[in-house]
Amino acid sequence: MRTALRGLAAVTLLAVTACGPGDAAPRQPGGPEVTVRSAVGEVTLPVTDTGIWALDEASALHLLSLGVRPTHAARNAYSGDEIVTASYALLEEAGVELVPPQRPELVASAEPALIVGVDFPAHHEQRAQLEQIAPVLLTDDNLPWQEQLALLGAVTGHGEQADALTGRLMAQVRDTAGRIAASEHAGASVSVLSDCGDQACVYGSGRALGSLLAQLGFTRPQAQRDKGGEWGYDMVSRERLAEHTADIVLSLVGSIGGDLVAGDSPLLDTSRAVTAPVDFGAWYGSGTLNLVWMLHDLEAILFDDGKTATAAEAGRLWSRLDG
Repeated sequence: MRTALRGLAAVTLLAVTACGPGDAAPRQPGGPEVTVRSAVGEVTLPVTDTGIWALDEASALHLLSLGVRPTHAARNAYSGDEIVTASYALLEEAGVELVPPQRPELVASAEPALIVGVDFPAHHEQRAQLEQIAPVLLTDDNLPWQEQLALLGAVTGHGEQADALTGRLMAQVRDTAGRIAASEHAGASVSVLSDCGDQACVYGSGRALGSLLAQLGFTRPQAQRDKGGEWGYDMVSRERLAEHTADIVLSLVGSIGGDLVAGDSPLLDTSRAVTAPVDFGAWYGSGTLNLVWMLHDLEAILFDDGKTATAAEAGRLWSRLDG
């Protein structure tokens, strides 16, 4: 299981302050700055929407959703998820240059004004080196997507765009919730799990998928009602899969592995359940594209043709961000 997402960042936005003695990199005088709480604590950063290097495609896409085009975005070290392929297509179309991951020498050669990335372990390990190049913002992907938008809006000066996008997306969540409430699926239980080799991974309520399911009026199996482990999931033996039955069972597939519920496993009774494989990267992440991807999948599974999203739907899903 990839361990991508560290940190306990709260997105408490603090007042704009002057440069302090603990700041990581020298600033150009005269420009606006903001102090925010990142995945590694409070940091004071220049407010800029230009010259931004994204350490991962997820951060780059989050910025792009606010109308901020980073100059570069590092590719994902993992492969096999549809949302990663979709993200590459959207970024390339926007003119963002995709580069290999974890190459600080490439970052240095670009002379960015700001470096932004998710607090992956590799990014944390390179943080001191990166801070010698430019100010660094590491965000915690466990944060709700709207809090991440607020954070990125503050450091880019696009707070109004962040608020407007949050409003549009919350309206879509409410629309889908209303549709579910008026259907036979109102109050249904939803189990989310994946194949993790000899064991299974089960996903709790701590990540974006958990909060979205709650907003849509769904319940979770008792064993999935906590936040999950440090990374938002727990590993369980396959003999315990009976604890994870539900009215709707979603199996995460892609870089994590194959479909856990394919073949009607006797250890997980899905005979009366609605089941579907969904993209791991889309359902494990917490960006704006992840949100509309999950909404699309649930609408397709419960009301439409049952076909969950692939990279081919990237443009159509992205257009939902504009309302």
